[in-house]
Amino acid sequence: MNHIVAISGGKDSTAMALRLQEIEPRLYEFCITPTGRELPVMTEHWKHLECLLGQSLVRVPGPTLIESIVRNKTLPNWHVRFCTREVKIEPFQAYSAAKAPVICYVGIRADEVGEREGTRDNIEGVNQEVMGV
Repeated sequence: MNHIVAISGGKDSTAMALRLQEIEPRLYEFCITPTGRELPVMTEHWKHLECLLGQSLVRVPGPTLIESIVRNKTLPNWHVRFCTREVKIEPFQAYSAAKAPVICYVGIRADEVGEREGTRDNIEGVNQEVMGV
């Protein structure tokens, strides 16, 4: 069984990755989906996280933000919300599906659960345990 941890670079996924390694040590793949437009502070955060985790983050291949904008012929906005799905979610789902059997870990805050409905499509056996973070 492969264990893949999705890391956005935000505090929720970062805390989850560090806590998983602390309370449930095993061989994890810590994955990021770069947009190609990361600010230097994000690149530095990822480097620091690699040091804390003691391993390199896996860069999941996918389209860049610019490629997605060009393909959709518009900038993403509240009417047209394609960038997170195309640049982050779909590449991660394809990557993890190719690694099956797999357990994917995605960190979200408890108050985000209702907002994130649908992000677990096509995933069986979802376990929503609180890890004490």
